[in-house]
Amino acid sequence: MYTTKFADYNATMGEIIMSEETTLEVLLSNEFGLKVPTQFSNISPEDWAKYAFENNLEYVITFYKDQKPYATVSNTTLSISIKYYEEKENGLKVYLSTNFMKGYIDTGSKDNGFVPYDNNKIFLSQIDRIGGLGQTILFYSQKKKNNVFSEEFTETNGNVELVEQFGTADLSKHWFDTPKNYLDYEALLDYQNLFNQLPSVPA
Repeated sequence: MYTTKFADYNATMGEIIMSEETTLEVLLSNEFGLKVPTQFSNISPEDWAKYAFENNLEYVITFYKDQKPYATVSNTTLSISIKYYEEKENGLKVYLSTNFMKGYIDTGSKDNGFVPYDNNKIFLSQIDRIGGLGQTILFYSQKKKNNVFSEEFTETNGNVELVEQFGTADLSKHWFDTPKNYLDYEALLDYQNLFNQLPSVPA
């Protein structure tokens, strides 16, 4: 159903999908700075993705549907984020993004340390609807009450207002299996089917 490239989206370069080679250079620079270890000097973009997945480092995959960019998955140490695209006359636009956390920030610890989930799951923690007035919804895995926060702009008679509110919802269906390999994201890509199963996500 999908084809893939190990390439990332870049808004500043004209809202395009970069080449795999440029994406790899950026990832290696982010990880190692100017001193990239010799073992990675000639690594291929796909081999880096395999290595990064096994060692919980950052890598990127763009999925194509009907030969058009559909979504880009960024797998980092802390989370997995997905950006969804639509083609416009002036470039490739992100209209939706989702974020799945691999753990949570322990605010009770001295260093506010990151605590990985111990159930081999990831947690849908954020949805951003982009375009128009936009909306951000945050979900908190460690809370039972006030575990959903919505932030959106609304317009009434030409007046734009920021509306922020907390709510409480059943987040039991926000847990998803951790990808089994560096390409295992199809279950997360069908966001419409995913949202339909979540009572906490408004239509």
